[in-house]
Parts: sequence; C-alpha cells; structure tokens
Amino acid sequence: MESLIESLAQYGPLGLWTASLLWNNWQMQKERLKRNAEYSKALSYHQEFIVMKLVEQEHMLEKALEKLDDGLDKIRQKEIEQRISKKIKDT
Repeated sequence: MESLIESLAQYGPLGLWTASLLWNNWQMQKERLKRNAEYSKALSYHQEFIVMKLVEQEHMLEKALEKLDDGLDKIRQKEIEQRISKKIKDT
C-alpha cells in the first residue's frame, strides 16, 4: 500500500486525493468484512437458538399428542365397558 501511495504522490494533489480515496475504500471494506463476520456469527447463534426452541416445541407437542391419545383410548375403553355392562344388565 505504501508503494502505491508513493507512486500516486508523484502526480501531486490529484494523486494524493486518489490515494486517500483508495485508503478510505480499503478501510471501509475492512470494516464491512468485520461487520459481516459479526452479523454471520449473530445470525448463526439466533438460528441455533430458534432450532433449539423448535425442537423443544416438537417434543412438547409429541407429549401432548400422546396424552390426548391416551385420554381418547381411556374414553373408548370406558364406553366399551359401559356397553358391555349395559348388555349384561339387559339380559
């Protein structure tokens, strides 16, 4: 970068102005890369957090569905028992 500045300085103020533009552009690009790395890290963290929460929700839903199925099975069993006891009483 120094050799570039020296070679541009030969052109006087216009060369120095060009060198300052290139320097600013390089600094901005370096900062942008740093921000992008930080954003990528934050995005990755949040994506992992969301996936973790979704997995937890999936497990909770599975447990709820199992409980509902168990409850429905118990209700069906009670109905069957009531029908059988009703038939026995009727006979």
